[in-house]
Amino acid sequence: MKEIPDNAINLIITSPPYWNARLYGNETIGREENPLDYVRDFLPFALEIKRILHSEGSFYLNLGDYYFGTKGFIRNKGSYARKTDIHYREHKIAKPDGKVLQYKQRLLIPERIAIGMQEQGWILRNNIIWEKPNAVPSRSPDRRYPVHESIFHFVKSRKYFFDLKIAKELNHHRDVIRCKVEPYKIHPASFPEKLIEPLILTTSKTNDLVFDPFVGSWTTLVVAKKCGRDYLGIDINP
Repeated sequence: MKEIPDNAINLIITSPPYWNARLYGNETIGREENPLDYVRDFLPFALEIKRILHSEGSFYLNLGDYYFGTKGFIRNKGSYARKTDIHYREHKIAKPDGKVLQYKQRLLIPERIAIGMQEQGWILRNNIIWEKPNAVPSRSPDRRYPVHESIFHFVKSRKYFFDLKIAKELNHHRDVIRCKVEPYKIHPASFPEKLIEPLILTTSKTNDLVFDPFVGSWTTLVVAKKCGRDYLGIDINP
């Protein structure tokens, strides 16, 4: 990203590796022992994104959240073993601190990052709720099943491009989106194309430059091309 000029990108859509969710190979964020360190490590990326985003551009950030005491903390065995346990095999387990890190505590990682970005001068326009009708249940006998993630819509100035008319035509003018999860080939946590397309159509113009700094399986770029936008993506993992 340091090679990209200031104000060069019209629209940025990304979903970085979630904290302690999966091991992709050589990621620089997402494998921290403490979730608060993950928040700290992401914020420099947000500053660099702010630099390269056009003054009338938008940044959509998708992040998932976790409960303390589940993923990345304990090792289930037998019939309770998770398929993703392999991702934590060599990982240190954070210890409870009686504050943020308490068993059964929802960590609010996305919200903590959003607040950190507000401290950087970002303007948060929407906290979009992505409801997943086919989400894999995270079962617990003493709480409701979590079936949504956040997509934060950030801008860097009060004047930015957003086409409400198109949003209404697409029935995409409310801040709750219902869209199925659709894994792409070997990538277990890719964007569904149907989730990304309305974001591009409502928040960029034809031939605008769309960028994904954690491009993964390239979904953002594929959809950008279909929508008649220019596109750019990078990823640390080839």
